[in-house]
Amino acid sequence: MQGSVALDKDDLTLVEALQRDPRAPWTTVAEIVGTNPVTASRRWERLRSTGAAWATGTPGPGSFHAQCLAYVDVTCLPSAKTRVAQELAGDAHALSVDITAGGRDLLMTVAAVDLPTLGRYLLERLDRVPGVTGTRARIATRLYAEGSLWRLGVLPAAAGGAPLPPTRAATLDAVDRELMSALGVDARASYATLAQVTGISQPTARRRVDRLISSGAILLRTEVAAPLAGWPVSVVLSADAPAGRLHDVATTLARLREVRLCATLASTPSLLVVAWLSSLEEVHRFEQDFLQKVPDVEVLDRLVVLRAVKRMGHLLDDEGRAVGMVRMDVWQDPVNPDE
Repeated sequence: MQGSVALDKDDLTLVEALQRDPRAPWTTVAEIVGTNPVTASRRWERLRSTGAAWATGTPGPGSFHAQCLAYVDVTCLPSAKTRVAQELAGDAHALSVDITAGGRDLLMTVAAVDLPTLGRYLLERLDRVPGVTGTRARIATRLYAEGSLWRLGVLPAAAGGAPLPPTRAATLDAVDRELMSALGVDARASYATLAQVTGISQPTARRRVDRLISSGAILLRTEVAAPLAGWPVSVVLSADAPAGRLHDVATTLARLREVRLCATLASTPSLLVVAWLSSLEEVHRFEQDFLQKVPDVEVLDRLVVLRAVKRMGHLLDDEGRAVGMVRMDVWQDPVNPDE
C-alpha cells in the first residue's frame, strides 16, 4: 500500500512472541526474540503507539453465553457503504466490520450476551440504520479457529499448537466486565492498572484475570496491522459440508496455515472460513488447498475484504493500524445503551 512501511523481521518476531502469550513478562519475551527486556519493551511500545500492533482481550465462549456470535452480511445503498460501515463500527456489539467485494457490501461479526439481545441488535438497531438495504445473519455454533490462535509464522512452530481453552461458563459480575473492558483496551495492562480501574486489590485482580482466562471467558490475542505484516488480502469463504462430517471438516480446515477463523454455523451454508493471504493471486491457490484437504466440501460463496474498518473492538485506518477503541460491552442494551 502506498505510503506504508512494512514491519521488519525483528518487529514480526516480537509480535509473534506476544501472540504466543500476550501477557508474557518481558524477560520471557526477550529470551524468545534474542534481546534484552528493556529493548523488547521499548520496541513493543513503539509498535503499540503507532497502531502497528496491539494486545487485546475479547469475549470468549466461557463468558456466560457472551460468545453468542453472528456473522452478518449487509447490503447498502451504493453511496452509503463507507458511512454505514463507520457508523456500525461505533456499536459495542459489532466486534468487527469489513467492507467487502463479492456480492455483499459489509461483513460484520456481532456478539451479544444471549439470543434475545442478539435479535434486538439485528432487528431494532442494524436493520434500521439509514442506507442499509438488507441483512443476513448466520449464527455460529462453534469456533474451531479464531484470531487468538493465529501466528505470523516467523518463529518455529510451537509443539502441538495452541488450542482454544476449555469452556467453563462463568457468571460474570460488574468487576469482571470492567476487567474484560480494560483488557480489551490493552491485554498487557499491569495488575496495578487493572486494580485501579476496578477498585479492587492487585491480588484480587490477578485471581480474577486468571479465572477469566482459564475459563475461556476472555480470549487474549496480539494483533498486527495485516498489510504491514505481509498479509494484505483477507478472503472469506462460505462452504457446505455433510452434517456427519462437519466436525472433522472444520477441524481440518482450522489447521490450514492461512486460516484466521473457522466456524460452524446454524444455517446453510454450514461453514465460514476467513484466511489472510499475501496476494490476490493466492486466493485461488488457497481454495485449491482448501478443497484438496476436504474434497467433499462445496464452496458456495467468496468475499474479498476491501477494507477492514474494525477488528475486535479496535478501529483501523486504511493501513490496518489501530487508531481507536470501542468497548466490547456485549451485555448492554443495543438499542438503549445507557439504560
